[in-house]
Formats: sequence, C-alpha cells, structure tokens
Amino acid sequence: MAKPGFIQVGIVVGLILLGGLSFAVAAKKPSRPGYENEYFKIRIITRSPNQIAAFYTGRGFPQKALDELRKVCFITIGMGNKSKEKVWLDLKDWSLETKDGDIKRILRPDWRKRWQEIGLEKRFQSTFRWTLMPEKLDFYPHEGEGGNVTIPYTNKPITLKAKIAVGEDKSRVFNVEIENIHCAKD
Repeated sequence: MAKPGFIQVGIVVGLILLGGLSFAVAAKKPSRPGYENEYFKIRIITRSPNQIAAFYTGRGFPQKALDELRKVCFITIGMGNKSKEKVWLDLKDWSLETKDGDIKRILRPDWRKRWQEIGLEKRFQSTFRWTLMPEKLDFYPHEGEGGNVTIPYTNKPITLKAKIAVGEDKSRVFNVEIENIHCAKD
C-alpha cells in the first residue's frame, strides 16, 4: 500500500507534467507568470476546464464532481527554495485581486461542503485534497512543492500578492506581486 506522502507527490508531479511546469532557471523574465529572487521562486500556471476534467477523469471522478470542477479557476503554484535557509509559505498572507477588488479563494472547507452536497465519495475527496496547495509550509534548502489554489472563474487579469518569510526566525519578509494571471479557457 502506498504511503500518503507518495500519493501526494505523484498527484503533484502529474499536475506539474500536465502543464509542463519547470523549475529550471532560464531567462530573467519567466515565460509564465512568476517571481524569483536569490531565496525562492514561484511559478504560476492556470488550468483550463478541459485539463482539469481530464486529470480528475483519469482518477475516476464521477461526472457530477467534474461539473463542479469545471466551474472554477485552477491556479497551479510551484514554489521552490533556492537558498540554504528556510523559506515559509502561509497562504493567509497571499491575496488575489482584479481591478474590481479581492477574489476570495475557494478553501478546503468550501470544497468539503460542495463534495458533501453532491455526495462525493471520501476517496475522491481525499484525492482532490492532495492536489491543493498546502495552507502552510516550510521549505528546507532546495526543497520545492506544488499544488492548486481555486477561485471563482473571472475573465479579468488577476494579481497575486504574497508575503514570503525567509530564515529560521522569519526575519526577512519579501513582498511578492505577480501580475497578469488569467484563468485559462478551453
């Protein structure tokens, strides 16, 4: 029987391969929305409804769950620690907004409620949960992680604002702003 950590890694790797996310450092300006400094890097990929449906169809999700997943915008975040110090992720310090204002993320409890409303089996709920970006995470030197955040679909450009702490004592805080993120369409 596979251990939960191996399942999580497999799902995240699958999502990363689905979109061709690469942590290789190339030109200074990333081809996809992102941010990079000497301590950490963040890459953003949005997933189309067809990509999301294909991924979860491959894991046996029923049509009623696929219909729910197609209604939202999936933003896949890949984050990596480039340094020899600890880097800290806390999604409560992240916000998404359009020119019209803040966008509220669809959180784990929101998804749990949706899944209960449609009667989604626990095994599928668990699989879905593993594909979400952890709410809090500490990155050890040269460690990386990826996962999704979900928001209501918007056709407006999105700006992600985040505070990322670096150092064991979180003494250095970087204000990150990533503009021009767009929910993918089919």
